[in-house]
Amino acid sequence: MLENLGSLTLFVIFMTFIRHVLYNLKLRKHLPPGPTGLPIVGYLPFLGNEAHKDIAKLGDIYGNVFTLQLGIHNVVVLNDWEAVRDALHKDAFLGRPSNSPFTFIGNSTSLIDQKGNVWRDQRRFAAKVLKETTFGKGCLEEKILAELRHLIRLIDGANGRPMNLRSLLRPSISNIMSELVFGHSYDYNHPLRCALDQMISIAYERFPVIGSLSMAPVWFSKLVLRVGGIDNKKQFDTVFAIFDDEIRSHEKSFNWKNRSNNYIDSYLGEMQLRQQKDPYTMFTKSKLNANCRLFFGAGNEPVRTTIEWALILVASNSDHQLRIQREIDSIVGPGRQPYWADRPHMSFTEAFMNEVFRWKTVFPLNLMRSSIDNSSILGHFIAKNTRILANIWAVHNDPKVWDNPRLFNPCRFLTDDGRQVIPVDALIPFSTGKRSCIGESMGRLQVFLYFVTLLQRYTVSVANGELLGFEDRFGLTIQPKDRVILSFQKRI
Repeated sequence: MLENLGSLTLFVIFMTFIRHVLYNLKLRKHLPPGPTGLPIVGYLPFLGNEAHKDIAKLGDIYGNVFTLQLGIHNVVVLNDWEAVRDALHKDAFLGRPSNSPFTFIGNSTSLIDQKGNVWRDQRRFAAKVLKETTFGKGCLEEKILAELRHLIRLIDGANGRPMNLRSLLRPSISNIMSELVFGHSYDYNHPLRCALDQMISIAYERFPVIGSLSMAPVWFSKLVLRVGGIDNKKQFDTVFAIFDDEIRSHEKSFNWKNRSNNYIDSYLGEMQLRQQKDPYTMFTKSKLNANCRLFFGAGNEPVRTTIEWALILVASNSDHQLRIQREIDSIVGPGRQPYWADRPHMSFTEAFMNEVFRWKTVFPLNLMRSSIDNSSILGHFIAKNTRILANIWAVHNDPKVWDNPRLFNPCRFLTDDGRQVIPVDALIPFSTGKRSCIGESMGRLQVFLYFVTLLQRYTVSVANGELLGFEDRFGLTIQPKDRVILSFQKRI
């Protein structure tokens, strides 16, 4: 009997896969042409460790809009600025696939995976809180500067000795998110801080595996994650409990008149108001927990990684570093901390940071979209429920937009006299359109303040005079392949 049951199970699995293959072949007839992959797994086995570059090369053959079978799903790839601009600014492509990689973790989706009116409400409210928190009363900028003062004391303690800056940057940037979400920060070695940072690191490292599994049937993906131990359920449950404990603590101390300027308090207040009007409101504590996790995940690694790349680049080019430092000395001087308000007066510094965002595209592949209605991209018919993948790295290396794109050249963003920054629409490190990264302003603020503050105080150099490579590794983000070992010699 057990043998018959096992045979029946295998038969059902086999027939399920066959049904998916036949269904995809039928759908593919109406999609833009593209390479043929293998049954069931599609083109996934042919994508290496740098999938964004492999996909960009396919564009040389199939054009800027083509179809790629990834697992059981047909995915329409957007491979240059023209295609990305046409698609991501249309409401028809505001959807998300039902089984994105993030849906495998946790029991509630954050605003990054939500759709329709639920997504609009959650995003609109989060944008309001971020704006008020970042630049409003008791603003986050002052808390960032306080965190930077602490970081400088730690760097000073090294007395110019080579150091792994990542070990200090990770908890420092994480504390900014703690201030935003919780309204307080942690000591660098606090066990809760370490647990949160470890969760973020694991999620980013394992994203390629989880992302690939999101292209398989949901039941199969969850089985592989569970059997392979990839989901780290016990560890993630521990981290989720941190957010639950914080939410409960804020509930106990919540006071309408004296509530703190942080996301949890703001959300709890909004939730109370909405529950009075609608007991079935989608503003719930489970969604609050999920959104808190999103802010920590999206607001830590990308910012830290961008700062690392910026410091690596100035350490490898003394001319760029000296020019930035002269600009800092002229606009800010040695006697006060830099502020965001200084940025418009620092054209080369801003152009340099724009080129860092472009040259090392931290998020090379946009999170998958799904069409919510029949539409088109550059004349190609796209049916409802089609998955869409924008290759941001390809946009930032599009020779139709950028002259010699593989060359690191900040001056491409400057007027000939070097006094003004040239805006380029195709610079989209935070994506583009209505589903672009909600934390763009905050991310740019952090990168600017950390980078300028460090260069104001230190000359950054490569440890032991070694040659510095620019090798990277791709998880969810493009990070320096090796630890960033740099020397910081005091200037002031």
